[in-house]
Amino acid sequence: MKKVLILIYFISLISLIYANSQKEESNALSSSIKITPEIKKKYPLKHSHNKLSLDCIFCHEGQGDNPESFEAVDEDKCLFCHKSKIYLAKRLEFMDTLKANPHNSVHDGPNLYCDECHREHKPSVNMCSECHLKEIKNNIWMKDTP
Repeated sequence: MKKVLILIYFISLISLIYANSQKEESNALSSSIKITPEIKKKYPLKHSHNKLSLDCIFCHEGQGDNPESFEAVDEDKCLFCHKSKIYLAKRLEFMDTLKANPHNSVHDGPNLYCDECHREHKPSVNMCSECHLKEIKNNIWMKDTP
């Protein structure tokens, strides 16, 4: 039993040291990125992400230190914070009675890619409005897409 506790202690210690080194590496890279007012204007963050003080590296980790060369991120970056598509669908379950839950669409279920509607550095779009503009305007069953 004592050997197991010692092993757990050493594994925990090594994990802590590794996590700390990764954090320091990320902080060093983050501080090397020059976020100018021009960059902020060209690549604005959504209000909620800005309020959380997220920086470029949070989503664009490993893409260098030049925001101009960053590539679009995969949706796994979105789901890192926003949990899962099923979780998001359940959060908007109250809209299911109107068949208007955008995260559990009648057409696609919870399978749409996040960026089909949500855009980080430019205005988001309501993909449903491409076909259902009349319903949206008349029934007000969907707000602007964040």
